[in-house]
Order: sequence, then structure tokens, then C-alpha cells
Amino acid sequence: MGIAVELLHKGMLMIGTFKLTSGKESPYYLDLRKLPSYSELFNQVVNEAIELLKGVDHDYIVGVATGGVPLASFIACRTGKPMGYVRLEKKGYGTSRLVEGEVKGRKVVVVDDVATTGGSLRNSIEALREEGAIPVAALVIVDRQEGARQLIEGLGLKFLAVYEVSEILEEVLTRGELSPSEREKVKAYLEENKV
Repeated sequence: MGIAVELLHKGMLMIGTFKLTSGKESPYYLDLRKLPSYSELFNQVVNEAIELLKGVDHDYIVGVATGGVPLASFIACRTGKPMGYVRLEKKGYGTSRLVEGEVKGRKVVVVDDVATTGGSLRNSIEALREEGAIPVAALVIVDRQEGARQLIEGLGLKFLAVYEVSEILEEVLTRGELSPSEREKVKAYLEENKV
């Protein structure tokens, strides 16, 4: 069984009608926050992520809260790299930091679970640069192929995706896992968005 069918069966890939942050409607939704609950599958994803990072000169891993933090933690632990994270917003108390970790002067890989347009990654990259870090790459589990790659590469970073959503959706389509109406919605979305 491939990753797509696993995600579907475990409720992390949902088919239906979902409103995205952009306001656009999508016939599928990815919720990878449950991925660490499935150790074998999570291990597979972490191993593939580490393989992708082998060609990237870096010395620090930073997770984007909240979805990127578990993946960043495991990658850092397995590779022996230090790790920090970027909050969604500053705390209103304590140090009021957006970036947690000693990132100044470090070559950083920014890690998140899913990328759509790349806005969260861009915000994290900007916050890291303000702290004196040198972001060199962004790594995601799934690229929804809706502009994140272009945005991140436009900022001068490498963009790495363990999976692209087109591969995942094609797998569930070819495996016959969807009802006829779900298949039509997903096919139409892929065609319309030229994913």
C-alpha cells in the first residue's frame, strides 16, 4: 500500500469540499498533524526527508509551528543537528519571541508539514533572517503545488518536498479508493489547477 492510500485510510487525506485559507474550495484536505501517531508511516516520511537533505549544506533545523515541529524534531534527533521553531505569532508574555532557538549565523532548513502558497514558510524565513539566521532550504512533507515552490525559490532557497500532491491524488485515483463522484471532483480539480 502506498503513502496516499495510507493517508486516506488513516483520515489524513480527506475527500469532500473544503475551504482553504486562500478562500478557494478544494475537493481534498490534508491534515498531517496526526502523522506522528503512526510510527511506522512517520518513520518512512522522516527517512525520506533525511534523504532529501543529504545534498543541502545546513547545520540547524527549524520547525514551523505547529505542523512542522514534530518532523523537525525527529530530523534533528536522527541527524544530530540542533533544532528550534518559529511560532505562529509572538507570545504576549515572557520573552515575546517569535523564533525559539539559537539560530544566529546558522544555515537553517525550515520544515513544515504542508505547503500551499508558501506564505507560512515565507513568514518563518523572514523571522529567521531578522534573528540573523541564514535560511538555505525549506522542506515540506507535501507540496500542494499551488505556488510555494516558486515563492520559496524566489527568496533564494531550495524547496524540497517529500511528496507532491499530484502523486498522492493520482495514487488514490488509480487504486480505485474513491467513489465515482469523488473521482470526478478530484480529476476536475487536478485538471483545473494543472497540478
